[in-house]
Amino acid sequence: MKKQFSSFAVSAVILSAAAISNPVETPVRKNETAKIEKVQATSFAFFRTHRQGKGITASWGLTSNAGVVGFSVQRTYEDPNDPYSEWTEVASGVCDGSRSYKCTDANVSPGFINYRVVAQMDDGTKVESAISTVHIISR
Repeated sequence: MKKQFSSFAVSAVILSAAAISNPVETPVRKNETAKIEKVQATSFAFFRTHRQGKGITASWGLTSNAGVVGFSVQRTYEDPNDPYSEWTEVASGVCDGSRSYKCTDANVSPGFINYRVVAQMDDGTKVESAISTVHIISR
């Protein structure tokens, strides 16, 4: 069962980044210009997972939410570096303009559980967070 995640406010840290949406011409020398290519300004400021009750809570924040339309929280019990690892979506939702989000995965089994967040951008690209691993010994 997929769950919607909730947003919460970050009051202690204010992060900002400007997204450059179109190539810009910048003067280099008199009568010359250099093109600056599109820059991906959205990245994850943090991504944490921890055990909460019988489940796992994931929380993450963005340096900029410009161009982010939604998120997918995924987990795998397999080696996360194996290109054939199967990632299961445990929650998804839309970007509501907040800088930080969280969700809880209540359906976990003992073992090493790897989590990541994938941000869907408005241009169709995806930005992945770092992988966070939680070791559950018993339920």
